[in-house]
Amino acid sequence: MAGLKNQVGSITAQAVALRNYIAENPDRDESELMEQLRIKRHTLYSILNGLAGQDDICPEGKFRVLTDGQRLTTQMVEEVLLNSTKKPGDKARQAERLLYLYNSLHSAIPYGGLTLDSIIQNYKELMDQGKEEQQEAALKRMIYRDLQHLESIGIGIERPATGNRRYCLRERYLPKLTPDSAAAVYVSMLLFRNTLLDKATSGAKQEIEKTFFKNKALPAGLFEDRIYVLGDTLAHPKEYGDILGKLIRSVLESFKIKITYIKNSGEVSDRLLHPVGMVCKRNVWYVIALVPDSGEYRTFRVDQIISILGYENETFAYPEGFTLNGHIGSSWGVFCNDTVQTVRLKFSPRVAHRVKNLRYHPTQEMVEDAADGSVVLQFKVCGLLELKTWIIQWGTEVEVLEPSELRNQIRQMAEDIVKIYLGKNTGYC
Repeated sequence: MAGLKNQVGSITAQAVALRNYIAENPDRDESELMEQLRIKRHTLYSILNGLAGQDDICPEGKFRVLTDGQRLTTQMVEEVLLNSTKKPGDKARQAERLLYLYNSLHSAIPYGGLTLDSIIQNYKELMDQGKEEQQEAALKRMIYRDLQHLESIGIGIERPATGNRRYCLRERYLPKLTPDSAAAVYVSMLLFRNTLLDKATSGAKQEIEKTFFKNKALPAGLFEDRIYVLGDTLAHPKEYGDILGKLIRSVLESFKIKITYIKNSGEVSDRLLHPVGMVCKRNVWYVIALVPDSGEYRTFRVDQIISILGYENETFAYPEGFTLNGHIGSSWGVFCNDTVQTVRLKFSPRVAHRVKNLRYHPTQEMVEDAADGSVVLQFKVCGLLELKTWIIQWGTEVEVLEPSELRNQIRQMAEDIVKIYLGKNTGYC
């Protein structure tokens, strides 16, 4: 048993080393991998076979490893293993099989594990390799023995119980990231600095720093020194971190909440809600909730929630047929307080290139690309209150062509802005 444990540990270490090497040095020749990692071709192909399901190592059935100037395919690897002279019963083969089983179970952690039927199918693909089909009873016995071997070397496995027909590892799932992906994920989390997600992502940032950057010549601190993110942030983000977490749980677990909410006018009120979804728009989070007293769906800004009380033992039935996409529908943002209308906007040549390259709404359509460089975009939207705020930000670079009601409202806003600067404040807001 000690010999088997050492064999599994050795192959596991080789698999980790190979995976990391491919991630950091993609499209290198197989001879370089064998030389650098001091492994034989059969071992290389056996480990690659176990990594075939990982998109960053084997996208679309082609490994990021070269042979004769071309990428190795899963079919090529399987053919080499098929013609191998190794006997399926020796310890090396058994160790490779255990590693394959472990990798399969580990990859299935986010999905609650693997059923016995799934494991049997995996073993058929691994063990048969063109030979006569293995007897299912024999495969089951082999799987049970392999599961016991994994447990004997300290790998905990949750076995099927009532209500759960899956085998699952007793460990947390840690996503596998290449250094490039880790750097991109880390930078993306800088977007959350001083927002509602600051507290939630700070721990993940620290883990990425420790795991991916600790052995690099450049410290993780350089990311914040050399990559700067601008955007609207909260004055006191820590006050809202717990509120956001509670809201997310209430949406996923369908339990009732009571919030104390402050409107833009300063009015404070308590609301009993059934939260059904959350929306993020330009770093501003909203919760969509059913108000049980009125039966209406309402939208609340999370940063205007003063306090929240979750009734975790009082769940509600999620509304049948309700979908977040269906509720928001054609809204420009998150509010759906008017009818859907056709809106046409003419953008000046100075910003035409920008608006043609960005998609501001799912219904966006370019209906005119004029000779003078201007463009006309068309939308079918509701939520014109939010749309007006967006239009006014463009200043003189945009003109509302239709509907006439929206055109008149924008004109009135522009006139009132002029009056403010002429000292004739109308009180418009």
